[in-house]
Amino acid sequence: MKFVYFGSSRFSCTVLEYLYLGGFIPTLIISQPDKPKGRGLKVGPTEVSSFAAENDISLIRPRSLKDSAIHEQLQNTQADFLIAADYGKILPVSILSLPQKLPLGLHPSLLPQYRGPAPVNWALLNCEKMTGITVFKINEKVDSGEIILQKKIAIEERDNIFSLTETLAKEGARLLRETIKLVMEGNHTLTPQDESLASFAPKLRKDDGRISWKTDASRIINLIKATLGWPSAYTYLQDKSIKILDADVIDMAADVEPSTIVKIDREGICVVTSRRVLRIKRLKPEGKKDMDAWAFACGHRIKVGDKFS
Repeated sequence: MKFVYFGSSRFSCTVLEYLYLGGFIPTLIISQPDKPKGRGLKVGPTEVSSFAAENDISLIRPRSLKDSAIHEQLQNTQADFLIAADYGKILPVSILSLPQKLPLGLHPSLLPQYRGPAPVNWALLNCEKMTGITVFKINEKVDSGEIILQKKIAIEERDNIFSLTETLAKEGARLLRETIKLVMEGNHTLTPQDESLASFAPKLRKDDGRISWKTDASRIINLIKATLGWPSAYTYLQDKSIKILDADVIDMAADVEPSTIVKIDREGICVVTSRRVLRIKRLKPEGKKDMDAWAFACGHRIKVGDKFS
């Protein structure tokens, strides 16, 4: 069995790692070109590209999949499957027709829910208790092909964007291996998606991370979990941006306006929301390294009665 793997992100790399460990080694890997990243915007490879180089797997990083040379190279692999997991570009119809068996997509949601580039973030943002992973036959429309296998996965209270993505990637690799086996044996079925249940998970914008203190503390907790890394949950104090990295919810009587600081101690900075109190435990002030909230309060003369904006 031969396959070509399309991927770029951390999720995609984790899927690839677990496929590789299970003995499923791609004939060719296709990833995005090197891009600027990090604080210094230094140009570097995707995580999938790095994995390919470290494991001596053939790799190409085309700027366009419509190049005739790319089409010819893919055709020459005579692959049974094309597998795409968060590659970052739509695969042209001309490429989808190349595999001997099927073009397979892996998506970290229970399709047709949360189609698009940020399904894990939005599942957390919307306080979902359940998500999942889907293997489907890729067609010309984004994440809308017929479903082959799907598995539900509970979102645990401790989960954040990093831990949940890791869980979904590991399960995704297992589901891909199972799918390949079914297809090779001719025992798979293709189930059309119910378009009436479709929803979209767009790429996060900077504004999506801004905290509204007039919402429930539990929703702010989910915002923090969903936006770690980018764009981060943030607020303002004394006209300076502050990213909130870790917090919990406490039951505390407080008859003051949301955004007001009502308690400061070694456990954190307690802030009133529309319902219950959010205790900030770790944060990152603008232009500085992350620190615990108590250290921040001491160093910046924060006091009870101050307000976030």
